[in-house]
Parts: sequence; structure tokens; C-alpha cells
Amino acid sequence: MLLLAALVSWPILRSCTPETPEPVIPPAPVREEFHASKPLRLQLQSEAENADIAWLRYELNHLLTRGKMHVSAVSTDPADPKVFTLRVTLGADGKQANLALIAPDENVDRESPLPLPDDTRLATISAFATALPRFLNAAHTTGDWISLIGTDDAKAYDTFLNTSLEWSGSQSAGFTQPPATPSRARSVERLESLIRSQPKFARAWGALAAGYLSLGGEDETSLTQLAESSAEHALTLDEEIADAHAALGLAHLRRNEWVAAREQFQRALTLDVQTGAALEGLACLLVDAGRYKEAAPFAAQAVVVQPQSIGANECFSYTLTTTPAPPLLQSTPSPVRALEAMLAGDNSSAKEILRGALSSQDFNRWAEPLLLAADNRRHIPQALQAVTLAASEQQIDPSTEILCGTALKQPEFVFNRMSRLQRQGERLPLRVLWMPQTKFLRQHPRFEQVVSAAGLPAFWQEQGVADVCSAEPQLYGCKMHSGTTTKPSARR
Repeated sequence: MLLLAALVSWPILRSCTPETPEPVIPPAPVREEFHASKPLRLQLQSEAENADIAWLRYELNHLLTRGKMHVSAVSTDPADPKVFTLRVTLGADGKQANLALIAPDENVDRESPLPLPDDTRLATISAFATALPRFLNAAHTTGDWISLIGTDDAKAYDTFLNTSLEWSGSQSAGFTQPPATPSRARSVERLESLIRSQPKFARAWGALAAGYLSLGGEDETSLTQLAESSAEHALTLDEEIADAHAALGLAHLRRNEWVAAREQFQRALTLDVQTGAALEGLACLLVDAGRYKEAAPFAAQAVVVQPQSIGANECFSYTLTTTPAPPLLQSTPSPVRALEAMLAGDNSSAKEILRGALSSQDFNRWAEPLLLAADNRRHIPQALQAVTLAASEQQIDPSTEILCGTALKQPEFVFNRMSRLQRQGERLPLRVLWMPQTKFLRQHPRFEQVVSAAGLPAFWQEQGVADVCSAEPQLYGCKMHSGTTTKPSARR
């Protein structure tokens, strides 16, 4: 009977037992969708060895920025947010490219082959200008980007690239401390000739403005005027030429028109965040104004965009006295780093840095006497004489001359050189005044006069004071805030 009862009740008991629920499968994560407002980076590569693709990288960046795509600033830190990447791979024969849009999760969002003509560079970039708007679904664009190239003349386009890339490309020597280079002067002349035959080529006018500013030498005032007029003409033809705005910023900077310069640099970077002249100009403006920390990211990006830029590298070196280098950048030997070592009493490191930064001739001519004087102050007169001679023969620029006087802690030498530059109407390298190790310069009686004559108080009034003010609040200019102007007597 018990067995019969168990058999009868088993189906009933089993029906009362809760069933194991089916496992819930989470939905697949929603992938980020690309559209024109999303940050985008360009990655260009070629399957051919030693392929000349620098011009194409420059022009693709131009098409993307002028096509209103949200091109990202160059990355200097692996921790930077991941963004979409347009990967362009050129075939080994140069007759085909592959376009791939890579999502932030590194999956391929879309890709497409692109046949390329191989007759002219204008034809090649025109193929990209036709394909990219469709490939990127640039909804704000109803047609192609061919008009953004600026000319339909293949010969004129080649001349534009061959000349302007000398100062606007990745091998540029920069704009705030341009060297005197005869070959660059000849390129400027070729671009002038091009403009006479193509007067409505707006990009060429903007490139010419930057070209004038890339020429070193004694004729800085007239070159600055030529650059300014060329930039203004470029903007009458096309108000969105980043190079022209950057050139105007550099012209203002040379005249110590700080606020106007910054406005033009920022306008240029709004149009193209990778404009080398604007990155260098803004970084050096902020360094000269004592705002090293704010300058640091701009200086780092300037060095990535134009690694050979003398001015960008110097201003980057100054930021390293207060801010560590980004993970993807390494500081290179420079007179600024040597100065930092000498002021810290580490003359052996300074010697090693200068040997790595200078040619043997320059080291023997002025760096060796400088180091000898740092070890034995009785040799200071001979060292300053060697530095002055090198400066008079244009072997070193005024910034390096002032650096040397600072390294030997000779404030009168430093301020005498600054006063001479002011009398000559030349731009002052004020950046040395704001290093943590140069407080002896800020305590000198002539500090206030030099800073005031350079027009920095008006900039501080609007943009904020120098970084050293946090540690030296009684310093001249440090009590400025909106609506208040610090009087000269308030320096201490």
C-alpha cells in the first residue's frame, strides 16, 4: 500500500517542484555608431618601402578638416580616449588604396577599395576628395570635396606642395626661431611666382604668409609685414584658411600683441587642430607669458607635428622644467635642459647634454667656455665674451645668448641683452624669467621694467597670471585680476 501511495503521489509532487529557469543571455553591447561629429584620427600607411606619403598625409588632413570632420589632436599619451580611425593603406604600386574605418574597440566598422590614378598628385587627391565624403557618410556634405583642394591646375598644385611643405610639413624648422636657409628663400620666391599666375589660389596665399615667417635673418620686420598682408589677402579669398590665421598670430606675437596673437592661434586651431605654426606659436606665447603648465600640451603636440621645429622644441623644453613629458614623448638634449642642470650645480650633466645637443664646432666655440666658467667663476668674462661673439656672428640666437648669461647667474648681462632687443624693436625671449630656478632674475630691479615694456600686464589682466605667482604672490603682476591693474610699485 505504501509503495502504491508513493507511485500515485510522485507525479503530483514533481509538478510542485519549481523548474530551473532558462539562463538569461545578456544582449550584445550596442556598438558606437560613427557620424561626422565623432572624433576621428587619420592613419596613413603604404605597402611600399620608403614611399613618399608625407604630402598625402598633409592633404588628407586638409580635406578632413575643411570637410568639417572632427579631426582629433595628435595623441601624446596612450591613456588618451580611443576614437574612430580612418586607416588609409596605399598599395605597393600606388594604384589602389584601401579605406577602413576602425571603431574605438578596434573592430573594422567599414572598408572599401579605392582605385587611384597615377599620373599626377592632383588626380590622386581628387580621387580621395570624391570618395571620402561618401565613405564617411558626411551628412552635411551634398557633393565631393574637390573644391577644397584649391586649384584644378596640376602644375600649380605641385608647386604649392613642393614649396609650402618645406615649412608647413613635418620637416619644418619652425617659425618662432627660424634659421636662415637659402633654399627656403628660393621656395618662397617660387610660391610668389605661382601666386602671380594664380592670384585666386587662397591656400597658396596662406602658405606664402607662413613661408615669409619661416625665413630667418635680419630682415624680420619687413618679412613680418609681408606675411601679414599675404595672410589678410588669403582670408579675403577664404576666411577658413588655418595657416593664414596662424601667420597673423605669429605677426602679432612678434610685436608683443599678446591677446590678439592668442585669438588668431585659437582660431587657427579651431579650423585645424594640427596646424603646426599655431601650435608652436601658442605654446611659445604661453611660455613667454610664464604659463608653462598651460603651454605644455600645445608644446608637446607641436613637437609631434613638426619634430624638427627649433622653436617648438625649445618651448617644450621650458615646459619640462615644471611638467613631466607625456608618455609618448622623450625630451631631447637642449640648451634649456643644460641650463637647468647648471643652475642646479650639476655641471657634468650639463656638459653631457650640450655635447648631445650641439655640433663639435658650436660646443668648442661657446659651450666649452661656458662650462669652464661654471666650474671656475674667474673665467666668466671670457665665457661671456665667447657667447657675445657667437651671437654677433649669428652662430646662436638671442634666446641662447640670454640662456648662457642666466646659466652663469649674470642678471646684468641678461637684462642688458633684453633691453638691447627692446630698443631694436625685436621680440624678447622672456621665457627664461619664469623657470623655478631663475628667481634671482625676478628679484632684480630691472625685472619690472622689462616685463612691463613687453606688454605682459595687459595679457595677465585678461588671461591670468604667471605660474610662479602661486609661490611668489608678491611678484610684480601677480595681484592682477579682472577689473584691477597692478601698479608698478606693487612688485614687492
